[in-house]
Amino acid sequence: MWAASYVVLWVIVIALCVIVVALARQIGTLHLRLGPRGALELDEEGPPLGDAPPPRDARDLEGNPVTVGGPGRPQLLLFVSPGCMVCGQVLPSLPVLARTHGLEALAISEEDAIESRRELGRYRDVRVVSGHEHFSAYAVPGTPYAVVLDGLGVVRGKGTVNNLEQFEGLIATAQRRERQDAAVSA
Repeated sequence: MWAASYVVLWVIVIALCVIVVALARQIGTLHLRLGPRGALELDEEGPPLGDAPPPRDARDLEGNPVTVGGPGRPQLLLFVSPGCMVCGQVLPSLPVLARTHGLEALAISEEDAIESRRELGRYRDVRVVSGHEHFSAYAVPGTPYAVVLDGLGVVRGKGTVNNLEQFEGLIATAQRRERQDAAVSA
């Protein structure tokens, strides 16, 4: 009788341990999925808000000329590093977000053209510009880092983006700032 009760108790304890581990795993999954809400926008990192970095002529990986910054179509710049796992998760959403918000999408790779083509060539919908000089010009602290420029080339939003929600929030913040500045000017 006593032996049977101990066996039953041990079975219950083991079952409870399995349940606790499963619940802890689910909580971890929810935590990762929800993540932080906004992009990490620090004033001392990246180009200053409201400034217009000078336009920089470059070539994309196909050899087509492209201008990074400056007046023209509003741009969404995503600074990436080949081999960066988070960059690989955010990069496929770049052309979709840009189209949705009427922006020209550019991914700017930290590596040279050969390394960038090898690592980022599979993203056919994304125009990729390579060169570390763009990172220096925009004072990019790390990757993935996004900058939203308006039609005059003025920085309206910037920050580290780790997921789609942060990316969308950064664009929404940039567009809100542009509307506020337009309302103040009118």
